Amino acid sequence: MNAEQKRAWLAIASGVACLGALVVIAIFWGIKFAPAAFGFLGVNGLGGFIGSKEKADERDLAICRKASIAGFVASYLAFCAGCMGVWVGVYAFGHRQTVSVHTVAEITMIGWGTCLWVRAIVILVLYGRHVEPSGE
Repeated sequence: MNAEQKRAWLAIASGVACLGALVVIAIFWGIKFAPAAFGFLGVNGLGGFIGSKEKADERDLAICRKASIAGFVASYLAFCAGCMGVWVGVYAFGHRQTVSVHTVAEITMIGWGTCLWVRAIVILVLYGRHVEPSGE
């Protein structure tokens, strides 16, 4: 297992911890305090220390590039869906003209978490693929 795979497993583990803490905080302390659970995603900052001495080859760089693009696209889609969901919920059905400032921060955190998770999953899937050597 190389450094990128370890970082991907760290991102998945911190995402699961974030979702678990989100549910627990929402149940016991209320939905108002639930966004505090997104702090578990900050653990991914330690991923830079994992395998920092390893050199990446061309395949590793290509996998990281593809995974990053997939993560950014998924994040953009989550952000757009979140914004449209708020618009539908607040304006179209709620007949209100304002949105809480906390809602905007939560949509941003959801987009960030989506980017991390999708990138991690794509990395694990692409490294799991067996590539046959060319006809030599």
